[in-house]
Amino acid sequence: MRRLGAAVAAAALLATTACAGDAARGGEPATRRQLFVVAGGDKVSGPDRVEARTGDTVELVVTSDAADELHVHGYDRGAELAAGRPATLSVDTDIPGVFEVELHRSGLVLTQLRVRP
Repeated sequence: MRRLGAAVAAAALLATTACAGDAARGGEPATRRQLFVVAGGDKVSGPDRVEARTGDTVELVVTSDAADELHVHGYDRGAELAAGRPATLSVDTDIPGVFEVELHRSGLVLTQLRVRP
């Protein structure tokens, strides 16, 4: 639990979004990185919705205190989560819409991914 506390503190110090490029300016694709921390079956940090445009890359970085499977519906992309270790799932956003991002084993809806054309 002490390691998770350190992970939560580190996540709080980092910006939850880092962008390289900007889809809103000149149509350049962006890379958006979102950080999430899960403890005791609940989301401790991270946004309720991640915004992107088609052509962007979204990186979801999740640290959980329990092993689980991260899954992005609609894109059918997933990543295994090991307890206490950050895992990164990259999604190239080529399908517009709103998609749930969940932890499969616990059923926790982590966020929604909104992709605009």
